[in-house]
Amino acid sequence: MESILWIVLAYFIGAIPSGYIIGRVFYGVNLKKVGSGNIGATNAYRELGVKAGLAVFICDFMKGFIAVHLGMPDPVIVLLCAVFAIIGNDWSVFLHFKSGKGVACGVGAFTYICAPAVLAAFLVWLAVFKWKHIVSLGSILAAPVVPLVMLIEGEPLEYVAFGALAAVIVIGKHKDNIGRLLRGEEKPITREKR
Repeated sequence: MESILWIVLAYFIGAIPSGYIIGRVFYGVNLKKVGSGNIGATNAYRELGVKAGLAVFICDFMKGFIAVHLGMPDPVIVLLCAVFAIIGNDWSVFLHFKSGKGVACGVGAFTYICAPAVLAAFLVWLAVFKWKHIVSLGSILAAPVVPLVMLIEGEPLEYVAFGALAAVIVIGKHKDNIGRLLRGEEKPITREKR
């Protein structure tokens, strides 16, 4: 029964709409109605600037990190807490089940579980971003790196499977971006807007 409580709590932690709150409270801007309409760090960066983008990323990162900690020491509960935190982030009950894409939240969760995998994925993301200046492309290509490195590192298969599931969710949430990338319409980030 206690385990179910932690899993449910993990969902609600993940569901806290960090970007929406930061945009409305500190900038008077509804991120759902500007730019890409997403409340994640990338849209916050584009529309509100570096500080806002960083603040949203840190908040979303911590949601994943804290949620995973709730499941300790049971690995199965750890994974379920991570999954439900990402689900909460991507389909928030507070925003009619439409919110972020789970990248920062997933990074937080995986940093707790396997930091080397996150570091490798970040290096891939950074290389792609430096090359194309497109955040979504970096995220899409970096997501599968996490389960691959976990497999190489000899992590439990449950963790590898979770990494693969999370990668599928992240890539799936980028389906609109993938469409724009294929059409050559995805906008690169070149400078701070404000």
